[in-house]
Amino acid sequence: MANPLDPKPEANLESNSFLSGMNDHGARERPFADKLESTMAKGRSVIGKNIKFRGELIGTEDLHIEGTIEGTVIMEGHDLSIGREGEINANIHAQNIVINGTLTGDALADELIEIRNTAVVKGNLIAPRIQLDDGGKFRGSMDMVDTDEEMRARHSEFKEKLVHPNLPPKDDFASKPATVKKSFAAKEPAKEMESADS
Repeated sequence: MANPLDPKPEANLESNSFLSGMNDHGARERPFADKLESTMAKGRSVIGKNIKFRGELIGTEDLHIEGTIEGTVIMEGHDLSIGREGEINANIHAQNIVINGTLTGDALADELIEIRNTAVVKGNLIAPRIQLDDGGKFRGSMDMVDTDEEMRARHSEFKEKLVHPNLPPKDDFASKPATVKKSFAAKEPAKEMESADS
């Protein structure tokens, strides 16, 4: 008879095929969990490359974007990074902004905007420090503010852009189909009227 006070022997997890991946014996079984724990320990959220978001994105922690965002991104007091796969068509505000992917829109950073060598940026940038790496592509204006008063004034102006974003098209191709579509739609009802009269 077994003593009820003796601890129960541990079950052999490796013998059960369903639980075999649950052991903690090797790093190869935990790459995603390790990355997730590392990211969460840093207090940073991630928007993956298969995520598309349209609207106003507001956060109170650091954010890394590999997906597609359209609208407004506000990470006041926190860092924002755009990965190589990231496509942002938005006005953005953050403490620091690091761009490796594509940004179409205006950006305000309280400290630094960094455009890395894989980045493509089209818009106006406002920050005390702006860094453009060799190879990074940029079209727009850079405004490096140097006083707190000027930064406060820029904040006020920029808040209006965040509320009412007037974003440029991502590229020339994006605006042309809309014109073609519109003219096609305008001609279509006229043809229907002619056929109804005949």
